[in-house]
Amino acid sequence: MNLVLSYEDIVNKFNSDLVNKLRKHGSEVNYLNLWVPDEDFLRSFESLSESIKASNVNSFTLNVREKFISKKTLINFKTKFPNINIKKKDDFYLIYMEDLKGFKIEKKISDKVSDKKQIKINYSYGSLENQKSKNLVRNFFLNFYNKNVKESSLSLSSKKKLSCFSILIDNDIVYVDFDEKEEFIRIRSESKDRYLLGCLFFFNKVFYRKKLSHLGHNGISEFIMAVQNNCKNPIKGIMLPFNFGEEVFFVNKICQKIFERFSEINVKPVIQKSWVEKTLNEQQKLCKEVLKKFFKKTKEIPGSLIFNNIENDINKMPIRIIVSTSEDINSRKKPGLLRRFEKFIKKEIDESLQILHEEKKDLNKIRRL
Repeated sequence: MNLVLSYEDIVNKFNSDLVNKLRKHGSEVNYLNLWVPDEDFLRSFESLSESIKASNVNSFTLNVREKFISKKTLINFKTKFPNINIKKKDDFYLIYMEDLKGFKIEKKISDKVSDKKQIKINYSYGSLENQKSKNLVRNFFLNFYNKNVKESSLSLSSKKKLSCFSILIDNDIVYVDFDEKEEFIRIRSESKDRYLLGCLFFFNKVFYRKKLSHLGHNGISEFIMAVQNNCKNPIKGIMLPFNFGEEVFFVNKICQKIFERFSEINVKPVIQKSWVEKTLNEQQKLCKEVLKKFFKKTKEIPGSLIFNNIENDINKMPIRIIVSTSEDINSRKKPGLLRRFEKFIKKEIDESLQILHEEKKDLNKIRRL
C-alpha cells in the first residue's frame, strides 16, 4: 500500500474532530486511530508512525509544510532518524518512511512524559500571579485609606467595653475587637502599609456589627464581592483571594483564624429563645408579617415571594422557612431574591433562620420512574 499523507491536512482534521465530533474520533481511517498530534514534530511523527504500523502498513510518504519543521527540528530529526529519507521541495518537505517493520521507539510512554519540557507559568487558581489589573484593587484600598485615615482608630487601643483577641499573620499581629454579643467591631493593626490599612478599613466598614461566626464562615467570600462591586473587572480569572493581591489574601488568613476560633462554639445554630418558645402558629404569623415588611422596605415586587411553611433542620430545630416564588419572576432572579429575603429575615427575627425554596415536581414522567 503506497500511502501518501499531508501532515497539515491530518492535523486540521484532528483538531476539527475534537470540536465537532462526539464519538469515534479519528475512526474513518484505521491507520490514524492511534495517532495524537503533538506540538513537538518529532513526537508527533513517532506517534503517527506507530499508528500506521499498527494497521499493517509498511511504508508511507509524508508531506510536511515548512512551518511545522524548524531548522533545529530538522537537525534533530536527521540525527534521530538517520535512515529515513527527507527531501526539501519548495516550501515543504517530503519524508519517505520505507520500512515500518524495522521502526522501533526506544523510549516508553512514561519516558516521553518525563522527558517533555513543559513551559511553566505561575498561575494562581486561574489567574496570572503578576497581572497588572491588580493595581485597580490596590489603588482602591489606597484611596479608601486616604479618605478614612482620620476617622479610623485602627492603631488605637480598644475601648473598655470591648473584648479583644490577637491573631499572628505572617509575623504581623492584628487585634480583633468585638462586643458582648460576639459582634465584630473592627480590626486593629500597627502596620505602616497604607494599602493593607486601606484594605482593613474597608473590611471594618463591610462587617461592622456582624457576628464573628459569620465572618469565619462567609467573611472572605462577601469581602471579595464587596471589592468586586467597587472595582470594575479588578482581576482576570477566578475570583479567589489569591488573585486579588496580598492585601485580600491577608484578610483571608484573618477569616481563617476567626473560623478556627469560633466554629467549634457554633457547630449548631444559635437560636434565640424568643423564637423557639413560640408556637408554630405564632412563628408562621411572624414570618408572614416580616415578609410584608420586606416588600414595604425594599424595591422587591409585592407577591414575588410566598410563605409556605416552617420545617425542622437536621437538629430538629424550626429554622427552615419554606417559600415559593411567583411564576412571573425570571428563574435567573430567584436565587438573589431568596438571598435578600434571608438576609432580611435574619435581622428581623433570628440569625439562624434559613430560606429554602419549595421542591418542585419533575414534570418528566420517565425521570420519575
